[in-house]
Amino acid sequence: MSSEKLEGYLDFNVIKISDKKREELLQPVATEVPCTLIVNGKEVATIMCTPTYLKEFAVGYFYSIGVINSSGDIVDFHCDTEKWQLDVKIATEIDIELLGKRIYTSGCGKGVMYSNIIALASRHPLESDFSVGKDFLARCAKWLLTCSPLYKSTHGVHTAALSLSRGLPQLHIDDIGRHNAVDKVIGYGLINAVDFSRSLLLCTGRISSEILQKAKRSNIPIVLSRGVPTHQTVLMARDMGVTVIGFARGGSFTIYAHESRIVL
Repeated sequence: MSSEKLEGYLDFNVIKISDKKREELLQPVATEVPCTLIVNGKEVATIMCTPTYLKEFAVGYFYSIGVINSSGDIVDFHCDTEKWQLDVKIATEIDIELLGKRIYTSGCGKGVMYSNIIALASRHPLESDFSVGKDFLARCAKWLLTCSPLYKSTHGVHTAALSLSRGLPQLHIDDIGRHNAVDKVIGYGLINAVDFSRSLLLCTGRISSEILQKAKRSNIPIVLSRGVPTHQTVLMARDMGVTVIGFARGGSFTIYAHESRIVL
């Protein structure tokens, strides 16, 4: 299969063993490519990711680390699927080193955040009167369980989505990396001018401090996941003013920060 047609999975002949049974099957396996992100000709990072929604990935990633403040800051974008390079051109020249100390995250590949962005995200707590009911959160959690055919077939990806204005998401995005999936939905939101302040970020993986920072940077008031937060996430969320909800499965969930946005 050519790289231009590479999508979320490839089929492989595999052998499945269970008890005394041996089966030869055609098994879908999640795809993974090393995407190099470049801004104004300067390499920023190489990140292993799923080769879908790559423009959204670039927009969300560069927004998350503070290179751009909106999708309109990007004057040109090119995706080379032979070299797997995402080239972004912005009008303003930047010094990559001045973005701050690189902190390698717990995500897949060479995912990085920058120390000055972390400090910036923590400076002013998010103020939002947006609220949702517990029944709606339960609906979101159930939707998250069944929304991704790619996860059902491969069990090899994370899923992220945005719930806008108390409605179930119209789009989900999968990626082998949970950070990447969040960057992609944030990039999608930026490109489509969504109102992040009236949204929920839904995701399937652990809520790390890096994912919290991406939400805060985007002015998203509520993060909900099937997974759990780290202790740093809980401490930072309480300072940042972001509502964090974990263990969202079925009708139950755990609120770790800012319960006031949840109508019980």
